Amino acid sequence: MTETDLVALLQEGRRRERAQTLYYRRLTGLAEEANDPVTAERLNALLADEQHHMSRLTARLLEMGVRAEPVDTPPVPDVPLDAWEDDARRREQEEVGWYEEAVAMVSDAPTRTALIEILSSEKHHRDELGGKWMPASRQSPDGDEEG
Repeated sequence: MTETDLVALLQEGRRRERAQTLYYRRLTGLAEEANDPVTAERLNALLADEQHHMSRLTARLLEMGVRAEPVDTPPVPDVPLDAWEDDARRREQEEVGWYEEAVAMVSDAPTRTALIEILSSEKHHRDELGGKWMPASRQSPDGDEEG
């Protein structure tokens, strides 16, 4: 994979994470309006992870010396609160598939490490429909913790 291809892949990942962030932000608002604090907390945790994913991808671009391109605001699906779990699970499965393909294409160790960590988080999202699965610090390719 060329550096240009790697940059394009990271930019696409940022676009996807932006869409997920907006999706969970909307649903969190619906849960709060419905006075459903349990669902709001689950959705807010998912939202936090998706924001973290986007930040990790942006940081990787900056580490490579590349300017992160602005991400357009995608349309947010109008999913009713009582149907969010099936829709979110479908969306998370799509994310898992995308990250599995991305990991298979990338040999750059720091990028691959970030993608594997995000993939692990996305699998938890799909399986548990809950968040807070991202580690607070990064692991270097040799397993050492970075700040």
